[in-house]
Amino acid sequence: MPSHRFDTHSSDPEPAASLPADVLISSDPQRLEEVKRQILAVGDLPTLPTIALQVSRLASNPFSGMSEIVRIIRNDPPLTTKILRVANSAFYGMPRRIESLNMALVVLGMRELNNLVTCITVLRTFPPAAGGHAFDRRQFWEHSAGCGEIARVIATRLHLRLHGIEFTAGLLHDVGKIVFEQHLHAPFVAAVSLMNGEGLTSVEAERRTLGVDHAEIGSWLAEQWSLPPSIVEAIRYHHQPALAPEHSALTAVVRLADLFTMLLLQPARRVTLSEKLVCDPAWDILSRQNPDIISLDVVRFAEELEENMERAREFIRSAAE
Repeated sequence: MPSHRFDTHSSDPEPAASLPADVLISSDPQRLEEVKRQILAVGDLPTLPTIALQVSRLASNPFSGMSEIVRIIRNDPPLTTKILRVANSAFYGMPRRIESLNMALVVLGMRELNNLVTCITVLRTFPPAAGGHAFDRRQFWEHSAGCGEIARVIATRLHLRLHGIEFTAGLLHDVGKIVFEQHLHAPFVAAVSLMNGEGLTSVEAERRTLGVDHAEIGSWLAEQWSLPPSIVEAIRYHHQPALAPEHSALTAVVRLADLFTMLLLQPARRVTLSEKLVCDPAWDILSRQNPDIISLDVVRFAEELEENMERAREFIRSAAE
């Protein structure tokens, strides 16, 4: 692949944990505010559709009824169609066809349906267009969905009760890159070129050219969208999970999922990447949640995850068509 092209499969040549801690902690607050103003000046910041916010609010209310959620989703026929398409895809692998929203809600559950609505509406806001000169959104979303799917597998393997939110957090962990690409295109392309040309991490390259990084901007967007604080935090600290103040387990799961996705998409580097992975702060965080992770054979686990990457691609195909 030409060096100027953004390859989401290798967006960070080395895990960010290899950097000195003070490099990643935070951008200058004044510069961060300047970049936010620049983004807003370029054009309207995409908003999450009202329907997604309504579903999220109802799903978090224990007194909400299923019929109320179904009624709201039915007001958006294209969204209804996509929900049923994804629910019947290989991503979920249901033994029988789901014919209605009522059935989808019963089979998937309120939390999972809420996650699905959020993911589909985000993909609709930033559609995966293939073949960009410096940024290929389809590759980007395949990587992101892979991270979400692997986050789900890790959470299940370690018996973490994250209620499916780990898929959404994984899918959206790099959403700040799309904001850069859409609103600050030229400096973002310069950051990509710098990253590929000098072997920097995406965070280092973005800090040099933009003064801020995608994790900071992505978490800001997630806040604007009123996404749960746990997702906002996971996006903000997915390169530095040890700094996550309240949701370190979710953040660490997303971090490891991101690294495992790199492992899967760079077979030639699996041994070296796996060595770095077990030294990452996320590994230590999750070992305190479940010591069984210490005995995990990273290379073999990565091989077991191959089929999950295909499930992630199926999610993108089903949700974005």
